[in-house]
Amino acid sequence: MFAKRQQFSYSAYVLPSVRTERFALSGGVKKWFMLQVWRIQQVAQLLVLTMMAITDAILVYDYTDGLRVGGEPLISDRALGVLFVLILIGGAIWLFALIWDMRLKMWREQMTVLVEKNPFTKEKMTPKEIAMVNIIWAPLIERLGKDDPKAKEYAKALKHWARKSMKEDPIAEEEVRTILKYVGGLELDIFDEKAE
Repeated sequence: MFAKRQQFSYSAYVLPSVRTERFALSGGVKKWFMLQVWRIQQVAQLLVLTMMAITDAILVYDYTDGLRVGGEPLISDRALGVLFVLILIGGAIWLFALIWDMRLKMWREQMTVLVEKNPFTKEKMTPKEIAMVNIIWAPLIERLGKDDPKAKEYAKALKHWARKSMKEDPIAEEEVRTILKYVGGLELDIFDEKAE
């Protein structure tokens, strides 16, 4: 009854699979490298914390091995001692994370900085925004511009901004074309230089 649409994914579009992964000629070496950095970042924090906690637990246990109560070591089994110290370190990290989140609320400032440093939250448009501007907003404002010359200027400025964002990012034009194809094979004049 309904035609099944293919699910769109940027990563699947640029890099079909890990087995056939190349230097992503459409995205360039820089994009391929950043993809690898992203993959490492997904596991890095947890792995670093785990390795640090295990290393610290072994070091602390070796230090406490010399502590004796009545001539007997505090914890005689090395594996149990390291596990005990590991649990203490994990609890301390968790307690610090709770204080950081609930008491100090440092994540708010972190989100503010992330937004301030991201060019796509200010002056640049993402491919999806470029498509939406040209499918929905610019035609709507142009329609209003028939009676209001100021609205016509706004529509022209909006289209210019979208074109400028697309020109600055070499991959954006191809991604916008893919989005338009995914939405229903729309053909727009945003790729035509004369339309401006």
